[in-house]
Amino acid sequence: SIYAKANYKVSDTWSLFGDLQLRSVTYKANSAETGLVDDTFNFFNPKAGWNYENNANNALYFSYARANREPNRTDYENGSPRPEKLNDFELGLRHLDSKVKFNANVYYMAYKDQLIVTGALDDVGAPIRENSGDSYRLGIELDATISILDNLFIRPNATISTNKNKDFFFKRDGVLTSLGNTNIAFSPDFIAGNIVSFVPMTNFQISFLSKFVGEQYMANI
Repeated sequence: SIYAKANYKVSDTWSLFGDLQLRSVTYKANSAETGLVDDTFNFFNPKAGWNYENNANNALYFSYARANREPNRTDYENGSPRPEKLNDFELGLRHLDSKVKFNANVYYMAYKDQLIVTGALDDVGAPIRENSGDSYRLGIELDATISILDNLFIRPNATISTNKNKDFFFKRDGVLTSLGNTNIAFSPDFIAGNIVSFVPMTNFQISFLSKFVGEQYMANI
């Protein structure tokens, strides 16, 4: 792989950033589990965006990234997988002051041939994945660190999202059936957590962690 990164400051408030990755992955195998495999994947993964800082406490950013991911050995053992392709758009806001650090990030992830777990397991207990065609993940991520006292902090976070397979087809009783848009397996629409941290002395910390995970499905149908 080859990786390059760049940042350019346009003005006191505006800056541009980007990176580029070129990857080449080659698989060769011939076994009872995988069959004959002789695949080469060449991936072009660019990312670009901008930052806007109107003062020392607040910043706004936008980014676009193209990403590709190759299948793994288990995928080959359970079918004829295709590499996963992703176009990722993100818009975010950061705030920082002496008492509060806050981040909000809105994202839209458009997939082609996303490798999604089906809910089934293979003969050694590994999750079986399949390419889902077109799918997307749309949501907002929120997290903060709030200083209650000099030695007492709370760190809440939440993710609200919708995660869908588009025009999903499923073979039922030997018949290929269209199910329309379905929920992506193991992808809850709501996740929230919190950490309460107390630091009574240097190099010593006590934390209480809590987490809530919303309803999710064990299969894509």
